[in-house]
Amino acid sequence: MKRKATAGLISLAACAGLALSSGALATEGGSDTIGEGAEAFFAGALPPAGVYGLLYYTHYHASQFNDSHGNSAVPGFKLDADVVIPRVVWMSDWSLLGGRYGAYAVLPMESLALDAGGFSFNRTNLGDLIVSPGLIAWGAGPLRTVAAMEFVFPTGQYDMRAVLNTGKNYYTARPIFAVSWMPNDKVEMSAKITYSFNSPNRDTNYHSGNLFHIDYSASYALTPAARAGISGYFVKQTTDDTLNGQSVAGDGFRGQTFAIGPGFRYQFSKFSLEARVVKEFFVRNRPAGAALWAKAVIPF
Repeated sequence: MKRKATAGLISLAACAGLALSSGALATEGGSDTIGEGAEAFFAGALPPAGVYGLLYYTHYHASQFNDSHGNSAVPGFKLDADVVIPRVVWMSDWSLLGGRYGAYAVLPMESLALDAGGFSFNRTNLGDLIVSPGLIAWGAGPLRTVAAMEFVFPTGQYDMRAVLNTGKNYYTARPIFAVSWMPNDKVEMSAKITYSFNSPNRDTNYHSGNLFHIDYSASYALTPAARAGISGYFVKQTTDDTLNGQSVAGDGFRGQTFAIGPGFRYQFSKFSLEARVVKEFFVRNRPAGAALWAKAVIPF
């Protein structure tokens, strides 16, 4: 019975595809499309009207897959993920509900490598397309806020017989709220909050549970161009994973993780660069590891 349970966990872990995730995985195969950790400093302060290119890169490494009690559950587990994430953001001067209207689209490229139970697997391919047809940004002073609705479409590589997939094969609707508070020219505090509603995977009859998530940051300006601080994320699954209508693993296989680490940002004359490292704690039903994030914002 123990061997059967372990094999089941290996199967769940082995299906992991990151699609914008830093590696903190939950739901079917332990994966999601949130991109937790991608946003940090000035998450709620969107730029003036124009078209912007954002390029993210993340490297994630985990050497443990935790069960619902926080114990290592998969023998020989090791997961490495390198993900390049281009995002195009359009901001307009159009006024909507007292704010500025915009939209964006994201399409990641993922390279995954997994060792589990004495086996090794690799996969490199496109992830799922993420689109927000509408966002609204408010504020021009110390307090800035953003509300958006984004949708994830199952466009990425997926084969239900494959061990690793970069696509999820289900749809997600995700409301988003972000805020930045800048009480003076030195201090900044930001947060991005999301909630993911997932559709069932029709090929497997697996329904991934809903997810609450928050990215957070606080930073201090060392010079007019350079800024240092801390950032991280928290993810909590709020509903059970189900397979054929039954809760998975008896407890719904609900994922959880908390991450924190240092970050640095530099503002050049026309673009900015940001780098952060975070370590995960209090992990349940997910890989437990650490991630490096880099982000560049370039106006077109």
